[in-house]
Amino acid sequence: MAPDIIFHGRLIAIGGNEDRVHDLKVLTRVVQEIGKADYNVVVIPTASEEPKQRGKDYHQVFTTLGAAAIEILDIRKRVQANNKALAKKLEEADLIFLTGGDQLRLTTILGGTWVLDAIHARLRAGALVAGTSAGAAVFSDTMIYDGKSEEGLLKGGVLTTSGFGFVENIIFDTHFLDRGRIGRLMQIVTTNPTCIGVGICEDSGVILKGDGTIEVIGTGQVIIVDGCDIEHSNIMSLASGGPIAVDNIRLHSLVNGYGYDFKTRQFLCPQPPTKKATRNENKQFEKFK
Repeated sequence: MAPDIIFHGRLIAIGGNEDRVHDLKVLTRVVQEIGKADYNVVVIPTASEEPKQRGKDYHQVFTTLGAAAIEILDIRKRVQANNKALAKKLEEADLIFLTGGDQLRLTTILGGTWVLDAIHARLRAGALVAGTSAGAAVFSDTMIYDGKSEEGLLKGGVLTTSGFGFVENIIFDTHFLDRGRIGRLMQIVTTNPTCIGVGICEDSGVILKGDGTIEVIGTGQVIIVDGCDIEHSNIMSLASGGPIAVDNIRLHSLVNGYGYDFKTRQFLCPQPPTKKATRNENKQFEKFK
């Protein structure tokens, strides 16, 4: 039985290291998904060790991409995140962008604060939330925050905590094939097969749609790790650090234009547009048979 996948709003998760200088393919698509030309963006660089510089970087990006207004919320302490005046600056945001860095810094500073409440409120109101690297990892209700790639298939080698809960029963991992992180998601779905892992490579992203599907954007790959059909694993009998055996994990590799249906667990191929129909009038995907 497929897990109950829930998206709490309009979301785009990016795998990190997206092009911010040349073609800007991923970030251009982010802006297109906002759905309006005169958009307001709030950038939150809290995850970064250099938030001031990261804020400047994305201020330049969204200036280039035509933002009407750009607000950098340089929040470094929980007392700032609980400042109602700062939280109020999110009220007119059409796009909220969470930068990369350390996802544990994001959750420990923003978790349970007025600012996070304001982000959830904007999601409910229809604003778009996008995050890259750590800023995407926090989307999950259960979030990976540590674990060496080479220890991904050793019991206890992946550490998790609560994320922001923008989605339920999906766990995102970023810089995925670039840092050899497939074992991390395999361990997660082995210990909790109701979760589906989404590993996003660099300069790539996924657009989460209201119908329970995702569309891949960018130049790299997205790997789906689905453990719903697992019949056997040895993880219950292992001591900490032992190697994991598991069967029937399903993997899908997606690239730009491809998708995945979380409700039916189906791989989706892009459907070419007809000559007469507009992009919005065409069915975006056809189910792979």
